[in-house]
Amino acid sequence: MALLILQPGIQPLGQFDLDDADNDPVGGEVGRLQALDTTTDGYAADAGDVGPQVQVELDSLATGGGTNISVFGLVDEGDTGYGTLFGTAIGGTVGQGTGVGSAAGAVRGVVVMGPNSSFASGKCTLWTKPGLYGATEDAFQAGSGAAFGLNDVLDGHAADGLLEGAADATCTAALFVGAVNDASLVSTTNTAAGVAATTQYNAIYLLGPQALAS
Repeated sequence: MALLILQPGIQPLGQFDLDDADNDPVGGEVGRLQALDTTTDGYAADAGDVGPQVQVELDSLATGGGTNISVFGLVDEGDTGYGTLFGTAIGGTVGQGTGVGSAAGAVRGVVVMGPNSSFASGKCTLWTKPGLYGATEDAFQAGSGAAFGLNDVLDGHAADGLLEGAADATCTAALFVGAVNDASLVSTTNTAAGVAATTQYNAIYLLGPQALAS
């Protein structure tokens, strides 16, 4: 569960406070900048004192009326790769993460060293520049990108920002490119071992903020 940075724009837009209702993103959702809720939401001091006073909400780009010019992007939850504090390691708390036994913690194989950024700081990184990104299957509203083909339009679901087919093409946030199977060639892939390939993540092209009619 993660947003993967493939061939993106040079830098993300920045790190922003997450709406309290959206504080556990899977990564890859469409997030939109909204005014910081200083009344009922919790937020880090720098988000309120330094500014701009904005937060990321996982709302659909189709909300609102008339011409809607939105600053939106793909949410990076900071859970995989560079987003973790110290990477990952085999082992962990005695016996956990070894892949031996039936306990829930023992079948994971690895444990994350340090919390993801959304848990640690209540923030997420927002990628807004056009480019190629990878979104794991849980970033899709239907739980899989298998329903989409090359150049199919994607938008963020109104309730949670998960990727779905855009009902209105003028509200397109990204374009589906295709599934990526067995991305690592360093280890023996499923295909090389004679097993059916499985989708590791789906490549999508982010269009970037633009004037959107809704």
